Amino acid sequence: MPDTPKPVLAQDGVQELPLTYARAQLTQLIEDARENDTVTALTVRGRRRICLVTPEFYEQAIQLMKKQA
Repeated sequence: MPDTPKPVLAQDGVQELPLTYARAQLTQLIEDARENDTVTALTVRGRRRICLVTPEFYEQAIQLMKKQA
């Protein structure tokens, strides 16, 4: 069985992984987010479809958006 592809770091600092491979690595992706503040974008056909972030990251993003509105 071939090795499961690992996330690739994009120029903007977000690691990307095709959605088809994410399920097998979900536990590790969550640990990376929690322990290292890593943001992972899950992709479909090379396009980002959703990002995995910590609740703290999400809350900070919401607060910043509210301040700018």
